[in-house]
Parts: sequence; structure tokens; C-alpha cells
Amino acid sequence: MVRTAIVVFFAASLLFLPAAKADESPIAKAAEETKPIERGTKMPDAVVRDSKGVEATLRELTAGKTTVLVFFRGGWCPICTRHTGQLIKAYPQIQSKGGQLIAISPDSPESTTSNQSKNSIPFPVYSDSDLNAAKAFGLAFKVDDATVKKYKGFGIDLESASGRDHQSLPIPAVFIVDASGKIVFAHSDPDYKKRLDPASIIENLP
Repeated sequence: MVRTAIVVFFAASLLFLPAAKADESPIAKAAEETKPIERGTKMPDAVVRDSKGVEATLRELTAGKTTVLVFFRGGWCPICTRHTGQLIKAYPQIQSKGGQLIAISPDSPESTTSNQSKNSIPFPVYSDSDLNAAKAFGLAFKVDDATVKKYKGFGIDLESASGRDHQSLPIPAVFIVDASGKIVFAHSDPDYKKRLDPASIIENLP
């Protein structure tokens, strides 16, 4: 009877404990520890900003449209710039198959505007400087102090580029979302030097 009473009391007391909060800032400690969402899942929603700083949600931007979402590190990244050049060449084919392409980076709206102008990017590039989208897709990670210091030696200031002090980035990734909002293709790699061939994007468009 005593043991039963204790169990009942403990179970009842759980009802009055505050609910555990979900991690509101799921930023991995390293690129290798990120956990990107997978193909077959519903696209998570997140607020991003256009080059003028106007907010929009991914749900609004992709509603009813086959969409290629490309996450990159920033306009300061030469490998991202090279990959963007490849995407620009593939863009007409993506459009011909009924798809749209949206790029997302942690750059500030100001840095995004500069990047679009400098590289004549024809598709929309959205600022995710608060990492809302990167976190929702499981891509965000903290850049270690040694790397931050090394980047500064190259003239790259992550805080200046994003306008934020989180010193975090997304691992490069590509997702194809169908008209219903389902992710039908997902590719990411913690090694930022490895990028998806745009031909694979075109082949996997629904």
C-alpha cells in the first residue's frame, strides 16, 4: 500500500511540472553534427527577408509551386559564388520544367543586395541572418573560434556579413519542394567544398 501510494503521488505530481521547452535555437556545435531534415518530410516554415529587408515566410514563397531551395554560406564564400554561377546557367532549365529557384544565406539584406548585383543573380536570394530557416532545416552550426579568426585573416568578417553576432553558418544544402509542400529531394554535405551538380537538380524535379 505504501509503495502504491508513493507511485500514485509521484505520477500525480508530474501533472503540475512545467512542460519542457523545445530547443528554440538548435545550432549544432560543428558542421559534422548537423541533422538536416530528410526527403519525404513536410517543409518547415520560417521567416526570411528579401534584399530590401521585407519579411516573407517560406510557406508563402513556395505555395503551390515546385521550388528548389538552395542554402549557401554567403556572398563572401568563393565556392558558393562558383556554385551560384553553375545555378545561374541551370536556372532556365529549372524554369522550363516548371520550377522556381530560391537561394537562402545568412547574409544581411544589405550584403544580399550587394551579392545579387555583383554576380547578376537572376533568381531571388533571401536573407536568413537570424538563421530561422537554417535551424528549421537542421543545417545551422556554430563556427569555432579558430575558424572565425582564420576567416578574419582572409578579410572575412561573419558578423559584418550577417549583421548578427551568432557566428554561425548553414552547411550547404539543396532541397526540392513539390507544390504540396513536401520535400521530394534533399542533399547536403558538412564539407562546404562539396556542392551538388545542378544537373542532379534538374533530373530530380518532379
